Amino acid sequence: MPRSAVLAACVSLVAFAITGARAQSVSVYQTTPDLLEALSQRETLHFSASAAPADTAPVITVDDAQRFQEIDGFGASLTDSAAWLFAKKLTPAQTDAAFKMLFARKSGIAINFLRQPIGSSDLAVTFYSFDDLCQQTTKACTTPAGQSDPKLGHFLLAHDQDYILPLLRKALAINPGIHVMITPWSPPGWMKTSGSMLGSNPETKQPSSLRPEFYNALAQYFVKTIEGYQAAGVPVWAMSVQNEPLFAPPTYSGMKMEAAEQAAFLGNALAPALAAAHLGPKVMVYDHNWNRPDYPETVLNDPKAGALAAGTAWHHYEGDPAVMTKNHEAFPHKDQWVTESSGGAWQKGNVLAEEAGELIAVTRNWARSYVLWALATDQNHGPIVGGCDTCRGLVTIDLSNPARPVVKPELDYYVLGHASRFLLPGAVRIASDEPAGAQLKDVAFRNPDGTIVLYTLNAGTASRQLRISFHGKSVATAIPAGSVATFTWKP
Repeated sequence: MPRSAVLAACVSLVAFAITGARAQSVSVYQTTPDLLEALSQRETLHFSASAAPADTAPVITVDDAQRFQEIDGFGASLTDSAAWLFAKKLTPAQTDAAFKMLFARKSGIAINFLRQPIGSSDLAVTFYSFDDLCQQTTKACTTPAGQSDPKLGHFLLAHDQDYILPLLRKALAINPGIHVMITPWSPPGWMKTSGSMLGSNPETKQPSSLRPEFYNALAQYFVKTIEGYQAAGVPVWAMSVQNEPLFAPPTYSGMKMEAAEQAAFLGNALAPALAAAHLGPKVMVYDHNWNRPDYPETVLNDPKAGALAAGTAWHHYEGDPAVMTKNHEAFPHKDQWVTESSGGAWQKGNVLAEEAGELIAVTRNWARSYVLWALATDQNHGPIVGGCDTCRGLVTIDLSNPARPVVKPELDYYVLGHASRFLLPGAVRIASDEPAGAQLKDVAFRNPDGTIVLYTLNAGTASRQLRISFHGKSVATAIPAGSVATFTWKP
């Protein structure tokens, strides 16, 4: 053989060996319930064609030939309270560091889904909308009888321009792939039967609802909000019409909107308004709990509303995530998102395992997102105007010593980070089995560059040996009790 051919063959063999070595390497990141390990990188593992020593250990088989939904992302809401804390209570340097921790990939967890309340939610410093006709404070005002603004002459984004939009731009500068979704807890009070942004009358408990004569005004309210956000450098990727339309809270912003009303509003008012303005955000229906799948079914089955709707937004407070698979089977061309799943002081036991198990369950049931509630709260779970005074943010901004605020990532941060840090735009869920009786839960993904990401939970109370099988090779490992581990490798 000519010397040049021998040399070429040797180079090829070396290249093959290097590629093969890389293919065998598995990076491991782990979080334990006590957070002594928190997204901590562990020793690199290596796939082997031979049987692993722990041959009787349960096996998770990952199959990237079977592909399911694309993943849009993981995140939370930059609520009015969270934005106020970042903008008003931290120094610019502290806010920069906190945002890198949240949105950067190398130094953070790269969250890429922000569900933005438009107008006040429960986690707000004051009540507000973008078209108030009375003075909002920490108490909701009631619009004087006979006053309305159907042409939206008083519409202003001044509230969000102060500190919410600048922070959204800051997040997008760190992670341009962030998906921004807008959701109102209530329209302006004058659009409603009560005249107030409250969900229901605190004394009579009578729920408020949207007045039909203001369907077009609300549609234009959305158009102006989307156009205003986009003009401010914050593209709106998606929206829903109403947060939790079957719950009318008496202490914070809300509104009752039955399924037939939502279908009529979407089909007859919102669809024409968005089309006329040449706007195309994804429109998600429902945005409430798993226990009422009949609601999105009604809206999606409506000819006009169903044509506009991209799919269904879900919350986790009641029901079972398996309803999303049933919805997918009934409406295979519509997508699903989990848009609110709050953690809080009411949770007991191994909360890390509880939330990680839910992330796994929702993505295995066709959800394209898993979005927790608040991005940040203070040490008292606020500020709030009413409603949840025990909700926990991804980070806590502790103001116990106002002169020296402390930003502390909570366990929820790590639950999301075990997925968001490793999944790239365009990632899809792939097949992976959950060994029966092993208390091992998992979900797998494939990035566009081919990287495989396996998100795994040991939901048991003892350390668990296991094997991961992929393309005929396997690797042996163990996960401590109640812990989460992410395994990544490049085939």
